[in-house]
Amino acid sequence: MKIISLLSLLLLSASASAAWQLDQDQSSISFLSTKNDQVTEISHFRSFSGSLSEEGALKVAIDLPSVDTKIEIRDTRIQEHLFKLFPKARLSAKVPQSVLSMASGETQQVEIEGSLELNTKTKTLPMLVQISRLKNGAFVATSVQPVLISAIEFGLTDGIKKLREIAGLDSIDLIVPVSFNVVFSG
Repeated sequence: MKIISLLSLLLLSASASAAWQLDQDQSSISFLSTKNDQVTEISHFRSFSGSLSEEGALKVAIDLPSVDTKIEIRDTRIQEHLFKLFPKARLSAKVPQSVLSMASGETQQVEIEGSLELNTKTKTLPMLVQISRLKNGAFVATSVQPVLISAIEFGLTDGIKKLREIAGLDSIDLIVPVSFNVVFSG
């Protein structure tokens, strides 16, 4: 009886560890920021992690202080005035079973409702995503359209106002388009 219980436990833990993990080295999460209504710049995050379970539970955590705008002083200011009190953004979603059961080489475009937790607020965001299954069993998910994040909805306007004042800008847009290309390996 103990052997059967031990085998059951091992099988359960093996299936729990069979989830796909986000491969940060092959993935990217980037965003656009527009200042003075005319200058748009591309930035990204250097550090993030995530997993996709066999049941389709998707979880992604972004280390917000890893922001990379290509200008060190701006990165420091963003870290100080936007991300100091909440260093992580967390996204969760349910990936459809039809995607998880795709054969290698297949691709689907799906709309997924993501739940984004940022600055103690949680909002549902629609995401149009193209997902492909690779020969090695990994999944690649790419945003078909940018995901629009509202600074107002997440309570970030005071921090953006401070950044605008420090940089001497007339404006910084309060809608931030986010794009991603992420690989989940098994």
